[in-house]
Amino acid sequence: MVRRPTRRSGLGLGSASSGTRLLDIGNMVGLSRTDKKRLERILREAERLRGLRPEDLIIVRDTEPAPDILGDFVGKLVKPKDMSEILGSVIQSPNLPKANQLDFVTSSMMDILRKKVPQSLPKTPVPIGKKGADLPVTSKGLTQLLQLAAVRLSEEQESVVWDDGINQLVVHASRMKATLTDGMVRVDIPVEADGLRATMQIPFAVGGEERLTGLVMATTDRPAGNALVAQVWGSSLIALAHGALISASESLAGASGRDPQNRRLIPRALVARRGMLVVESQARFNFKEARP
Repeated sequence: MVRRPTRRSGLGLGSASSGTRLLDIGNMVGLSRTDKKRLERILREAERLRGLRPEDLIIVRDTEPAPDILGDFVGKLVKPKDMSEILGSVIQSPNLPKANQLDFVTSSMMDILRKKVPQSLPKTPVPIGKKGADLPVTSKGLTQLLQLAAVRLSEEQESVVWDDGINQLVVHASRMKATLTDGMVRVDIPVEADGLRATMQIPFAVGGEERLTGLVMATTDRPAGNALVAQVWGSSLIALAHGALISASESLAGASGRDPQNRRLIPRALVARRGMLVVESQARFNFKEARP
């Protein structure tokens, strides 16, 4: 008996009534290197089976390719509009907890998305190190997530007073705003001091459609805005903006799926375009400690 292999990349074994002979894979167009190696392995296995000749095996294309359960997740693309509508409905919910609203919101979003568009998120654990779903958020949606993340980083305070022993600054975490352009995320943070109101702008160069950078990003040495605030509090404002962006991305990716060890997925890349940021998720790699 020959066991039918798990369908991967839309390939399977079929009867001799239709399809392309397995021995002709070298002449096929559009077959990936991985598929060729897989089929060559099947040929070698067939040579060791009695009564089965490799030349009798054929390849058939399924009408709907099945996802590769051992590779990257390939699901239905999520529409940014759907994400925005879901996020808006969750944030307006009267059941929001007083603490850690960020994870509550992202988890609720993913629960609704799974019901609305089941094919958009992994239904099974994502293999170690493999890619999960792509999660797009609009400028408005990212603004809402950043505000929740910044409040969590500010000990659940919507506005917090920074004090270095000499200077004081009121930072309005819940009024943070995001602006998205191609390859760029700009975070605006409203602040106040004695007789001063300003908005400090922190730009982050992230990945774009033609420049993939993973989670690597770059910024200026100090925010744009009031020069005195930038001189005294520049590093702290950049750290808050960066921390909020990473926290929002981690919460969104983590709510989208799990790995075989039941660990939350993590962000592997940020890709910005005008009006939208895509958070690419993935399962963690396993690392072993080096032996002395």
